[in-house]
Amino acid sequence: MKQIILLSMTVISILLLQTAASHNAFADDSFDTVKPTITTQGDIYKISTLPTPVSLSILAFDDVDGQLRVDCDKSSQTIFKIGKTTVRCYTIDSAGNEARASFVVTVGDNFVKIPDWVKNLTQYWVNQQMSDEEYAASLKYLMEQKIVHVPYSKQTPDDAVLEVPIWIKTLSQKWIDGTMSNDEFSIGVQWMLERGLIQF
Repeated sequence: MKQIILLSMTVISILLLQTAASHNAFADDSFDTVKPTITTQGDIYKISTLPTPVSLSILAFDDVDGQLRVDCDKSSQTIFKIGKTTVRCYTIDSAGNEARASFVVTVGDNFVKIPDWVKNLTQYWVNQQMSDEEYAASLKYLMEQKIVHVPYSKQTPDDAVLEVPIWIKTLSQKWIDGTMSNDEFSIGVQWMLERGLIQF
């Protein structure tokens, strides 16, 4: 009889522990209001004259669940058409918190790609803390490394100039201030390329 009572108490204790654990798990979930994060490569630029496959690296992480599955409307190695395509991604954690992210894949050979941090470099130049030659050399390096991409026509010897005109610095300041787009700013860079101030 004592054994039956002890066994019954043990079963009850286990059930109570399971109920408490289940309640705590539910309570923890109910307090999880933090959205997961989705990490992408940012906007992607692919130089090509034809539709081409593009590698994508996308991760989702939650502070409670750890790494999560992330679903996007395009997968890695999808063939992207010429032009701009927006990729949209979505994930959800076990508490129901949702996260979304998007980025643009640009395919072509006539696009402008200028990272935002190049504005800091340009500000030094506009403020005369960097010479025309140093700025041109910096842009040349960034273009050779494919960090900056600006389409241009090959310069001709007759077009060569020795100094940057003031209107290009005026354009550059507007770009730094955010009142001019990358495409508009690139006009000045293209002019410097075509006139031989930046030489490849």
